[in-house]
Parts: sequence; C-alpha cells; structure tokens
Amino acid sequence: MPHGSGSRPPRKAVFLDRDGVVNVKLPEDHYVTDASEFVFLPGAFEALAMLKKLGFLLVLVTNQRGIARGMLTPDQLAAVHGFMQEELAGRGAALDSVYHCPHEVFENCGCRKPEPGMILAARDDLGIDLAASFMVGDAPSDVAAGKNAGTKTVRIGIENDDEADLTFPSLLDFAMFVQRRSGCFPREG
Repeated sequence: MPHGSGSRPPRKAVFLDRDGVVNVKLPEDHYVTDASEFVFLPGAFEALAMLKKLGFLLVLVTNQRGIARGMLTPDQLAAVHGFMQEELAGRGAALDSVYHCPHEVFENCGCRKPEPGMILAARDDLGIDLAASFMVGDAPSDVAAGKNAGTKTVRIGIENDDEADLTFPSLLDFAMFVQRRSGCFPREG
C-alpha cells in the first residue's frame, strides 16, 4: 500500500540487517546457502518478540550479492528465509516482510545498502513512518542506508559508531533499551 494513502495511519518499524544482527555472520565472501548454515545469534528470538510486542513492524533488509556472484541461487535464499521465518514464527517473532538486494557492489542499483531502496520500498508497501522507525545493522552501509532513508540508526557492535544514533553490543541490548524507554513491559503470553 502506498505511503500516505489515508486508509491507515503510518506505522513504526525496525528495519534489520540479517547477517551479524539476526544470525551469525559467516567469514567474508561466504554466504549462507542452506538452512543448516543459518545460526541465530543469542537473544535474537527474544529481541524480535520484544520489539513486536512493543508495536514495531519487523522488516528484514539484506544485501545478498552472493546471488550476483553465482554462489547462491534465489531459490536457496528463499529456502533459507523460509526456515528463518518458520523458526521466528514459532517464537512469536515472525518478520512482517523480507527484502533482499541480489546485486553486486559495482551494479550501482538503488536497493543495495547504503542506498535506501529496500527501506523505501517497505515504507511504500507497509505504510511505515520512517521518522518513527529504526535501521539496525552491523556495518557502516546499514547506518548509511538508515540515514539516507530518514530513520534513526543503530549499530550493533562492540565499538561505538559516531555515525550511528545509537550503538549496542547486540540486538537484545537494543530491544531492552527500547522497552525501558517505552515504559512498557509486556506480559509474557
């Protein structure tokens, strides 16, 4: 649904990078090509369920240039994301939408982070208020994509990132911060 269509008020979202935020990041130039290689980071289930209970849409935005490099097929990526969604849904943390960019760096597409294309597409598709939303990632390109789209930015990592609005060691630490700030402690269902 286009943003501003008037049929429902804009909603807030947490845009999430995948590798290094939701799941364990493989070494450089290695790609998760099978569900057996997809390992959730500690606290990811709890963090995503907490954010969902706080009223955020959960939107994955992930660069997947392994497709352009021929190291991963679209069907393999769909199977990995299907596994991920099934595991998350079973824990009350299903993602509301998943976007991926299959392009290589030099292709200069508008969807590959740091470009904001995936975030803007989700805004239009889901009616998201970007100013009330967060982009959470573990790389400078994630922070830049969030800034380029107009979201608040969160860097996951041990080192502080002066470019990001906030830095946390994990997705769970970020979710607990948002929960404390909201003053809302949802009951376990």
